[in-house]
Amino acid sequence: MTKSCYSPSLDLAKLSDVPTSASFNVTEKEHESLSTTLNVLGVKTIKGTAEVVRHGREVTVTGEVSAQLVRECVASLEPMEEDIHVKFTLQYWSVQSLEDYPEEMEADLDAPDPLVGDTLHMDDVFIEQLVLAMQPYPRKEGAEPVKDPGANASISPFSVLKTLKSDDSS
Repeated sequence: MTKSCYSPSLDLAKLSDVPTSASFNVTEKEHESLSTTLNVLGVKTIKGTAEVVRHGREVTVTGEVSAQLVRECVASLEPMEEDIHVKFTLQYWSVQSLEDYPEEMEADLDAPDPLVGDTLHMDDVFIEQLVLAMQPYPRKEGAEPVKDPGANASISPFSVLKTLKSDDSS
């Protein structure tokens, strides 16, 4: 993902058990580029806030993100609005490389995710939580599927032969 300036990147060395605040700020001018990133028709509003704390190698991010997106209905193919509001808590384990991540944690699904490097990119955190909250198949209420014009046509494997036979009789 391309790094942007919607939200600050946090230096892990400066984090402590005192919460550090981060916000996800997107201007109207940036809505178009974010709609491309999210693969949606448009972004009407989007905002997020979070607090980050660090205890040793463990980094905890608690926050929320909300958005109003313009999506395409999977049934009618019409534009529709999707409102999203999600609260989240994420835990990371700070390592310099994935080789430093303890093997016993790899097998534990409840273990903190590895956070490689010295920086926590908050843009990635907010966008990931937004994408996870989006409906995978957005459907407008009461939407009827688009009618296939050839759906009721009688198709026979012999229909091609009939056209050949009628061409021969000419």
